[in-house]
Amino acid sequence: MSIAAVILAAGAATRFGSAKVAARIGSRSLVEVVADTATAAGMSPVLVVAPSSLALPGSVEAVRNDAPERGMSRSLRLGIAAVPPDAEAAVVLLADEPSVDVAHLRALDGWRGATPIVATLADGVLGPPILLEREAFALVDGLTGDAGLREVLRSDPTQVTAVDHDPLPDVDTPDDLDAITEPCQGCGARFLPQVPDETHPYIGASPACWASFGEVLAREFENVTFGRVHRHTVDVYSVQHPGIDDRRQRQSVALHLIGICHWLEHDLGMERLNSITRRLASSDRGWPWLDPPVAYPMTVVDVLQARDGPEHVRLVREWAETTWGAWSAHHDQVRAWAREALEAER
Repeated sequence: MSIAAVILAAGAATRFGSAKVAARIGSRSLVEVVADTATAAGMSPVLVVAPSSLALPGSVEAVRNDAPERGMSRSLRLGIAAVPPDAEAAVVLLADEPSVDVAHLRALDGWRGATPIVATLADGVLGPPILLEREAFALVDGLTGDAGLREVLRSDPTQVTAVDHDPLPDVDTPDDLDAITEPCQGCGARFLPQVPDETHPYIGASPACWASFGEVLAREFENVTFGRVHRHTVDVYSVQHPGIDDRRQRQSVALHLIGICHWLEHDLGMERLNSITRRLASSDRGWPWLDPPVAYPMTVVDVLQARDGPEHVRLVREWAETTWGAWSAHHDQVRAWAREALEAER
């Protein structure tokens, strides 16, 4: 027997200014973040109630609601009606609460048995995520408007087991999204805080950004159509995350910028680029610190949007071009180094 997830993602999002559940945290939309959390908690299927205009990942089952103006109650009814017969319960989640975690969803499951509803209690208020046993599914049939399950939870507390949790912030505005995310100190992309906080010893990336880079590398190692630009991926990511002004960092930025210049302006292949880099890295040369740009048009997040190898290659090339452009203040110096390295190869 399974527990289904019903994610409500059909709200109008008038305060956000756009389709907020399509807004991205790192490489994922808000609805993808919540769906991934539900999947990680062992829920199946994951049903997302959303308008037809919202693209959804293939890992979820879409339940379309093209009349969101009729309130959350319509989304609830559609979502619960779509729960398959073999699911013994369903957890209702909101797509604009991406801070929900696996531990809390498992806690809801752990408190099952005494009542038909298990709800989250935050600051004295019952709300989602909410687990409904199948015997409680009929409670949504009579709901109207935009109140959702609020009145059901209030009307008969004996039907509800409350599970304490810190408040889950709603993302109603872009400022709300900024408040629950943190920027990578290198590229500036925003991510949910990540634990454990594993990073590179001298690449200046946040843990979540470093993990995203790991996803890109995994694709390149697993699929040759992705991997043919592996060297360039490493060059671009490294210069976007220069770290602090220290010997290793200075060398890293200089050599990877030279590699980007050699690729974009001299059309060198990876074998020759690797040879030049190895020779430069083995010298005792002291490289100066180059002040990095304040922002980048593209980050590793954009590269993760690739759906196949050719698109990945195109995105890495565009990523390299925009990053090289962002370092324009140092082009003369890097071009001189690049010419010097080519002359030394002759």
